[in-house]
Amino acid sequence: MAARRRSLKELAGDPQFISGVYNYCDRWCERCPLTLRCRVYATEPQEDVLDPASRDITNRAFWERLGEIFREAHEVLDEMLRERGIELAPLDPEAEQELARWHADAWSHPCAVAAGEYRGAAGAWFEQAGPRFQERGEELERLDRMGLPGADPEGDACRLQDATEVIQWYQHQIAVKIMRAVGSARRDGEIDLGLGYNDADGSAKVALIGIDRSLAAWSEMLRQLPDDEDRILPLLAALSRLRRDVEVTFPSARTFIRPGFDTGDVAGA
Repeated sequence: MAARRRSLKELAGDPQFISGVYNYCDRWCERCPLTLRCRVYATEPQEDVLDPASRDITNRAFWERLGEIFREAHEVLDEMLRERGIELAPLDPEAEQELARWHADAWSHPCAVAAGEYRGAAGAWFEQAGPRFQERGEELERLDRMGLPGADPEGDACRLQDATEVIQWYQHQIAVKIMRAVGSARRDGEIDLGLGYNDADGSAKVALIGIDRSLAAWSEMLRQLPDDEDRILPLLAALSRLRRDVEVTFPSARTFIRPGFDTGDVAGA
């Protein structure tokens, strides 16, 4: 039976909760390292039986591992793309200015359009990836039976599953967060909400985090499915371009401070 949901009134004065931590998260509660500190999470009935503290520690380790993959992949990604003739052409000044001011319509903003195209391309890849996943699974089973020194088939299977979950979680959310950022940029320019922070930058930062994590996950996918390089590299290139364009459009997004995640309450978030 689900645990009893606590009301916001009950939780309002509890000092364990971080104010506003839920405003700029990715809504992936099952992977969040701050559920113990989130007032909104505490109001929801919980079906799982895991100890929240243990889960938060496990999730913290999960994102730290993914962060390590991203740091390593970031160092070689540009070189890989260049070797395959996939160039991330630099923005000319006029295009950069256009990106920076194009906030009138979130749906037609170039970053939102590019995010939507990536979402469709990623979905198409997974629709066709069944046989490749099956082949990789059979290969990992053979490696496990052989017991070769230095091989880690069980770990690779877990990493492949993690990469799949990360890509599919952020596949749709990146576009949603970009559209919110674009819409907020227009609204913030017209109305003083008195929030004391820029909602557009906060939303753009969540989108950038989703892009970073997806890049890391696709890099792991490429490592394990090297025969699919011709299909995966264009997705990596599309995400790399999108990351650059979002950073140009929202130059302060990376420095936006998210409550809890960017204030020393959690590592690797």
